Amino acid sequence: MTDPEPPGIRFRWDKSDATARAAAAFAGRVIGSDARYISHGEIQTGLSPDGRHWADGLAGLYAEDFATLGEARDLLVAETDAGDLVGMVILAWEASSRRQFAVLEDMAVEPSLRSFRIGERLLGEVEARVRARGIEWLFLESGVGNEGAHRFFDRHGFGTISHVFAKRLND
Repeated sequence: MTDPEPPGIRFRWDKSDATARAAAAFAGRVIGSDARYISHGEIQTGLSPDGRHWADGLAGLYAEDFATLGEARDLLVAETDAGDLVGMVILAWEASSRRQFAVLEDMAVEPSLRSFRIGERLLGEVEARVRARGIEWLFLESGVGNEGAHRFFDRHGFGTISHVFAKRLND
């Protein structure tokens, strides 16, 4: 049996200032409530000082990041008919000298609504957008302790292809 879908949820790609601010506040609240989201990307971008704790003022840091999405990143939101955000994704477009690829940088769903297929719908929108650009690979990273996310991504065809190791040199 599949999980029910909540009524009145719409999904849209939108990088407007108002949507970016709302998504940053949502990310700060939802992602910032759980240190299991932290992976090496959060250390690299200064959202976590040590891989175990979030940086002070996380919502403000997200607001800075989301205010400058530019052409290299897209924002997808899930919202109720009343305009309340219940999910969001930041999708980055990357390229090396040999390949173009996409990176699912952040994805969050309102915790009380996680059994309503919102994450599945967000991921489906992302995959469709990536395929439409003719891009073959979609990558993401997940905090080592975020087992719920790992099971979700495993169920949707993602596989582990590496482990990231880090060493802090200046303590």
